[in-house]
Amino acid sequence: MSTDLICPDCGGIIGGSPEDPGKACTCWSNKGTSAGLEDGSQTSGDTVIEKAAAPPAKICCQCGADLAGKKRLRDSRGYWCYACHKLDQEKNKPKGEKCDDCGRIVAAAALSDFEGRKICGICRNDRKEMAEAQRRRSGISTTQYDQLDKKRLLWMLGIVAVLVGIIILRHFGIIGS
Repeated sequence: MSTDLICPDCGGIIGGSPEDPGKACTCWSNKGTSAGLEDGSQTSGDTVIEKAAAPPAKICCQCGADLAGKKRLRDSRGYWCYACHKLDQEKNKPKGEKCDDCGRIVAAAALSDFEGRKICGICRNDRKEMAEAQRRRSGISTTQYDQLDKKRLLWMLGIVAVLVGIIILRHFGIIGS
């Protein structure tokens, strides 16, 4: 199994063949520096005179088209022709449906119906947390407690009235001895 090493400078394949335009690394070469010059002449010392390197060719890293003088884009992999760039964008475009709440693109299976809207799991959890916080902040209805307290108070007042009546009747000797 062979793996290609990608040059971080030019985005070409290190050790790639020069017949494959746009794919071979242009930063490194297998030529020895002391073997001779490009024109075939030898040097007598350790000094090597090299010709000025031509500017790197502007070749599409995807399709290999020559991009000199044409509309092009560049990234870490190298130059892109406009058509290849658009195709790559379409290929890498997220697939799925849009969340009605946050607008993120998620898989259709990840959307759920929440109060009539299709929302993603993150938004659903946020809404549940907001609903719980709203319930915690809302006041407790005390009407049942107030009615029960009123009923107990009336019963106690009735018992006290009966006891006061018995005490008064006993004091005047109407009941008891």
